[in-house]
Amino acid sequence: MAQKKNQESRIIKKAPARKNFLQKIIAFFVKTGKKLKTFASNLKAEMKRVVWPDRKKLIQSTATVLAICLIIGIALFIIDSVLGGILNSVGFYSQTPTTNTTTQTTVAPTDATTTLAESSETTAD
Repeated sequence: MAQKKNQESRIIKKAPARKNFLQKIIAFFVKTGKKLKTFASNLKAEMKRVVWPDRKKLIQSTATVLAICLIIGIALFIIDSVLGGILNSVGFYSQTPTTNTTTQTTVAPTDATTTLAESSETTAD
């Protein structure tokens, strides 16, 4: 009896109906459209909260960024030059490339038909 009551008290859920291909595509675009609408409304709300700098603050910030970029560029140039000089003096980088000269005799290719024809003429004489 206890089992009957447990079975009767269970909520029976129906399996969702299977969607065909067209319904799946439509559902995808509807869901994507809702997400885009939410994104746009959140973006609009955030843009209202933005505090834009005045002209003086903008120029000051831009000058600071450019000065830092220039200082870092000069520092990297100096470090690169020093390390390059050290590696050149140690011999890691050699200014003159070392090439191994090998003497190898090369023979010009000859045409086999003319060689055979010339040798047959000299033997016929």
